[in-house]
Amino acid sequence: MVAVHFTRLTAWLCACLLGVLAFAQAPAPSPGQTTAPAKQEPAVLRVTTRLVQVNVIVQDKKGKPVTGLTKEDFALLDLGQPQQISSFSVEAIGALPAPAQPLPANFYSNRLERKGGTPTAVTVILLDGLNTKFEDMAYARQQIIKFLSQLQPQDRVALYTLTTHLAVLHDFTSDATPLLRALERYKGHHSAALAASEPEPADTGVDQIDAFLDDANQRVSDFYVKNRVRLTARALEAIANHLAQLPGRKNLIWVSGSFPFYIGFDDVPASSTQGPTVFNEEVEHAARALNNANLAIYPVDARGLISPAAANPAFGAASGGPLRSRGRAASIPRLSPPRANFDTMNILAERTGGRAFYNTNDIQGSIRHAIDDSRVTYVLGYYPAHGKWDGKFHEIKVQVKHPGVRVRARRGYFAWPDTPLNAKQREALLREAVSSPLEATSLGLNVRVKPVDVPGARTLKTELQVYSRDLTLELQGDRWVGGLDLLCVQQAPDGRDLTGESQTINLRLTRPTYERIMQDGLIWPHDFRIADGAAQLRIVVRDISSGAIGSVDIPLSKLFPSGG
Repeated sequence: MVAVHFTRLTAWLCACLLGVLAFAQAPAPSPGQTTAPAKQEPAVLRVTTRLVQVNVIVQDKKGKPVTGLTKEDFALLDLGQPQQISSFSVEAIGALPAPAQPLPANFYSNRLERKGGTPTAVTVILLDGLNTKFEDMAYARQQIIKFLSQLQPQDRVALYTLTTHLAVLHDFTSDATPLLRALERYKGHHSAALAASEPEPADTGVDQIDAFLDDANQRVSDFYVKNRVRLTARALEAIANHLAQLPGRKNLIWVSGSFPFYIGFDDVPASSTQGPTVFNEEVEHAARALNNANLAIYPVDARGLISPAAANPAFGAASGGPLRSRGRAASIPRLSPPRANFDTMNILAERTGGRAFYNTNDIQGSIRHAIDDSRVTYVLGYYPAHGKWDGKFHEIKVQVKHPGVRVRARRGYFAWPDTPLNAKQREALLREAVSSPLEATSLGLNVRVKPVDVPGARTLKTELQVYSRDLTLELQGDRWVGGLDLLCVQQAPDGRDLTGESQTINLRLTRPTYERIMQDGLIWPHDFRIADGAAQLRIVVRDISSGAIGSVDIPLSKLFPSGG
C-alpha cells in the first residue's frame, strides 16, 4: 500500500482563520485570453436561491425543430406552480466554434471551453461492456462504426467505455478519423460480473436441493449486481461532473444490454429492501450529478431487434411478477430491478429529457436521432419559488404557447437539501474524483506552474485559481463564509497514487478580501516536492457548501522529462 502524506500549510490556514487570504498576483493572460472571470455580480448562493436549468426541445408534427421562440412563448411549472423564468437562451447547432487559442506555456485549466472552443452541443457515446454481453456489444460496435463513418461537421462526439472502470477512447471531436481509430483499438469486454449476475435456475429434480442451490446462486448474483451498480453509478457521476459547466445541450448515449438500476425513481419506499435503496449512496451521488449537469440520457439497447420472449424472459408482460424456476416461484427477493429493462430505459430518458431506443436493428439511426435532437435547444433557468429542499422529486412541466408542437424536457429534479457530510464522506468524494479518468468541471480551476528541476530536489511551484463565480459563499454578519476541501495527489504512469497532500480551508472573508476574490478568483500558491516516478499531479477542489467539484491534471512527465 502506498503511503499518503498530509501537509497542513499552517501559515496559509492561519491567514484564512483571520479572514485574510494570502494572494499572489493572478497569472498574466496571454493576448486574447483571461485567466480569471471578469468583474461580476457577487457569487452568492443560498439554499433558497438555487438556479435550476432545463433544456427544452420543441418540434413540429414532422419532428423538425421549431425555431424563433422567445422567453414569452414558454410557461414553466414546478410542482404545478408557475415559475418566473429568470434566464433564457437559444442554442443552435451550426458551424463549429473557432478553436480556442493554445493555452500559455505551463498553464492548465479544467474548463472545456478553453481546450477547443465552446460547442453548442456535445454527445458522449458510452459503450457499456460491463452490463452487455460480448456478442451484443460486438454488434453495437459495428453500428457505431457506421454512424461515425457518416459523422457530420457540426457533430461534437466523444467515445467512452465502461468495463471494470470508466475509460476514455477519445474525447470530443468532430473528426471521424481519430474516433474510428480509437474504436478499432477497442476489442470488447467479456463481463464476468454480468454472467455471474444471471444464474441459471437449478434443476436437480429435487425441490429442496434446487431451492438451496438457487438461494446460494442468488446471493452470488446479488453481490455482482451490487458491484455493477456501483461501477455504473460512479461512471455516470464522473461523466456528469465532467460536462457540468458546458453550455447548451449535453447528451449521453448509453449503449448497453441492460440497465441495472433506477435513477430518478421516487416511488420506492425508503424502507424497501429492493431497488435503489440498496445502493442509496452511489445512486444518489449519480443522480445529484445528473441533476446539476442537466445531462440528457439516451439509452440504446445494444441487443438490437429481439423477440418478445427474449425481451422479458423473467417477468410477465405487464405484471412484473417474480422470477420462476421450472414452475417454482423463487422465494428470495432479487436485487435487480423489479420491472422490465425497457421500463427502466424509458424512465431514465423521461427523467433527464432524452429518448429510449430499443427493439430495433438501427442502432446507427438511433444515435443519429439522439444527436439531431440538439439542433435547436431552448435553455430555461429559474429559481424555484417553493423554498422546500426536502429531498423529494419535483416534477417540472414546460408548456409552449403554440398549438401543434411537441415539447420534450427533463421531467423534474430532486430537491436535495445541503446536508453536511462527515470527514470520511468528504474524503471519499475527493478520492473518487482523483481516480476518475475525467476532469471534474463543476468548480472552475486554472493552474499556473513553474518547474524547478534540481537533481534530488525537484519542485513544482504552482498558483491554483478557483473561479469566483463557482464558489458558494454566504453572508453571515460582516463575513462571507464558505469552505473548500483540497486533495493533491501525485500519480505513477500506471495511475497508482504515490503521495498526496490534503487540506480543509474554512473561509471567513472580510468585505475587502471578498471583493478581491470576486475580481481575481481565489488564488492558492503552493510548492510541491515531486516524488520519484511521478508522472501526473491531479489537484481536486470541492466546495463544502454546494458539493461542486473541480479537478485539473498537470503532466509531470512533460515538465520534468529527465524523470526521477
